[in-house]
Amino acid sequence: MSFKIERASLKHLQAVLPRLLSKLSIGRAQIALEHLRSHLENRPHNEILFYLAQEQKESASEATGQADASASLAAIIAIQQPSLEEAASSDVATIVHADFLVGRECSIANLPKNNIQRSESAPTDSDPTTQHLIKSADQVHVIMQMRNHLDRELKDLGIRFVQWATDVTDQIERSTQQWHEGLGFKKIATLDYLSGNVHATEEVGLPSSIPQRNPEDHETQVVIELRPVSWDHAASRRAFTKLVEATYSGTLDCPRLAQYRTTSETLRGYQTAASFAPELWFEVVDASGKTNMPLGCMILAKHQESHDNTHTTDTDRHSAQASDTPTEETESDPQPPSSSEGPVIEIVYMGLLPETRGQGLGRQLVDQAARVAINLGGTRFILGVDRANQPARNIYNAKGMTRLLSEAIWAKQVK
Repeated sequence: MSFKIERASLKHLQAVLPRLLSKLSIGRAQIALEHLRSHLENRPHNEILFYLAQEQKESASEATGQADASASLAAIIAIQQPSLEEAASSDVATIVHADFLVGRECSIANLPKNNIQRSESAPTDSDPTTQHLIKSADQVHVIMQMRNHLDRELKDLGIRFVQWATDVTDQIERSTQQWHEGLGFKKIATLDYLSGNVHATEEVGLPSSIPQRNPEDHETQVVIELRPVSWDHAASRRAFTKLVEATYSGTLDCPRLAQYRTTSETLRGYQTAASFAPELWFEVVDASGKTNMPLGCMILAKHQESHDNTHTTDTDRHSAQASDTPTEETESDPQPPSSSEGPVIEIVYMGLLPETRGQGLGRQLVDQAARVAINLGGTRFILGVDRANQPARNIYNAKGMTRLLSEAIWAKQVK
């Protein structure tokens, strides 16, 4: 069987989406739909990259060069992210989803038992959409052809980095794993997204920058304060980039991301987010004033009040560390928790220099973020943390933060 792959018109999206998203969890399907809706309403439509695979045969649709969504075998939807420079295109894209649109003929007898799962929302064999089956050998062929076609087009668009977020349970779905591996993606992290009440998180009754001290402590405890980044000076911006890069040393959060993105590229990605708030980028310094050298950094973002029904986009999604390790950018954001009392503050990133770790500064950083949120009239903040970063998780647990959702993050370079 031979196949053809082509970029399809967005008018076919409505016909394809129900089948394409049918095996996703309800939450993941909602995230995908919201991502598409937001982009269609606010960004150029040509940034949505929609590809269909069809069996190669003589037909009216083939003669006119038009894709036939109803007869398609598989689909990929990706979105090119916004660029910081209006005159240039972004080099980052996000996969919304990729899957077959027809039933799959494959043997599951040889798969591990824990791999044999079926989503409740998946079509059954009696479903009309599964009347057409695609053989196992053809599955591999389709995926490889779609990968080759997609990579060529992404390269032509100047895209060098592609990210993909999935439900954590999708890691053991055979079809999902088949697409990830077939399209050349590598898993770089499992992230938990947490929410905290700023009033419960902050140490109540203490001065704004001074943590509680144990009278039995003989060593002088470092007390931190936040110093806003000076955006008006190029030297200050370069120094901040170097500071962030220095905090990456020894990271436990998404360490594999460094294989794909430089510090400058990561920071540019933060600045393209709708929630970007330049006044909430800080150097972390010693409040005693003994040294003017920074100890670390903190980057916060501001989401609008919940009555605006704000939903963040993939370029807003990042991990945040509050202990001994920094974190990196990733792809799609959780819905900020409801709050009618002001903006939701996101801890996009915070990191400490290696020599300043182990002094309890991570707890102070979380308290500082809570105070910023309170000063802005907010009641809650959100963050993402690598599941492998146990020191940071311990701090968040102690602060009473709760998990909103978890995601597996995948990435690839386009060469």
